[in-house]
Amino acid sequence: MITEKGWNQAFEHIVPTVSLAVGTLSVLLATMALTRSSPLGRRAYHLDGQYLVSVRYPGQWHDIREFIQPDNPDVLAVYSQIGPDAWQLLDYVCRNISYRRDVGEFWQTPSETLRGYGDCEDSAILLASLIRAGEAPNCYVALGSLGGYGHAWCEHNGQVMETTYTSARLVSNLQDYCPYVIFNDREVIELWPSALEDLFSLRRNEVTKLNLMAQAIGNEVPPECPSCWPFLAVGLVTGGILGTGFAMILQKGEEAR
Repeated sequence: MITEKGWNQAFEHIVPTVSLAVGTLSVLLATMALTRSSPLGRRAYHLDGQYLVSVRYPGQWHDIREFIQPDNPDVLAVYSQIGPDAWQLLDYVCRNISYRRDVGEFWQTPSETLRGYGDCEDSAILLASLIRAGEAPNCYVALGSLGGYGHAWCEHNGQVMETTYTSARLVSNLQDYCPYVIFNDREVIELWPSALEDLFSLRRNEVTKLNLMAQAIGNEVPPECPSCWPFLAVGLVTGGILGTGFAMILQKGEEAR
């Protein structure tokens, strides 16, 4: 039979182990949140006619077409106010959606983006959903490269529509836009086999990409919402401090007995 002293000794050994395990789990979850990748490191693959991407929560896979939502009630509400003109819809998105970088890769739904912030694919997905709400056939989100860096924009009747500007305007540096994949709620078109998978190997440098855009349009860098990085860092540090403090309190309580 274990004595009280034996329980106390066992408890003293268990607490540090549990604290270490909690810390390790926190780091693992943070890493998964940052990478947004599958266990095998794949971000996209084909299965039974679906184009599946892992771009939200770890372990979740979505057909890429699901993100274009012309029947979404929030999308229809905006469409009913603005009307079918694609240029006016672009101007609405540019003026009302502030640019915010992702932590890792996290694609928002149109309803989430209508809260007022998102990055390039979020605003492009919203615009495509709005234009498709009017049943426009030749409207797609384009995923590809802008000057060698991963980017997303909208294409309507073959025209590039840049949704990260602060107002609707023509794109002057079309030579820098290189699509890999275009898609809407009905179809996915890869410019070459495996283009969707190749897309996720592109470099990501939001500052450099924004500077390229600013140079093309006369130094109008999109205003950026606060990044989630500070909140993630504060959360990890706070969790570590609280976990360590809790362990120390328990140990001191046992020593005082």
